Amino acid sequence: IHWKGFELAVRAFAQFHGRFPASDYWLIGDGPERKRLERLSRKLGVADSVLFLGNMPRGQVLDKLNECDVLVHPSLHDSGGWVCVEAMAAGRPVICLDLGGPAVQVTPETGIKVPARSPGQVIRDLAVAMGQLAEDRVRREYMAKGGRAHVRECFSWDKKGEWLNRVYWLHTTSRH
Repeated sequence: IHWKGFELAVRAFAQFHGRFPASDYWLIGDGPERKRLERLSRKLGVADSVLFLGNMPRGQVLDKLNECDVLVHPSLHDSGGWVCVEAMAAGRPVICLDLGGPAVQVTPETGIKVPARSPGQVIRDLAVAMGQLAEDRVRREYMAKGGRAHVRECFSWDKKGEWLNRVYWLHTTSRH
């Protein structure tokens, strides 16, 4: 759907692809924007490198995540963005917009957050972020380790339970 921001990412990928012609951009899932994005990919000359993989079972999605180098999550409105947490758990750096849930989940140690001021600026900055991570294997490895550690420290069930316990305790003690 439109607010997932895939048009911005496809346009950014087209800019990035000019410098890194061996790269691919994978889109997993289907929806009302797919045909338009396919046309856009053809118009931008990257149709052979933008792969529309369609819907697939969650296990296959996670397998694909393990095959990629970076997760690009260009969502304009996403309260959770759990795909970012899954990517970090898999040791994949994340490029996302500095909006909503992903902006809270992703840190400088786990990925690159792009400010969202205008479509043109987002497209340019996404392309720059893609290039930075493509050129810097050491940074990708640093973010991979950072992502795994961040997920262990902040998103494990034990950590969620501790947080909920604190919130509940604070709520119940503030009433007395």
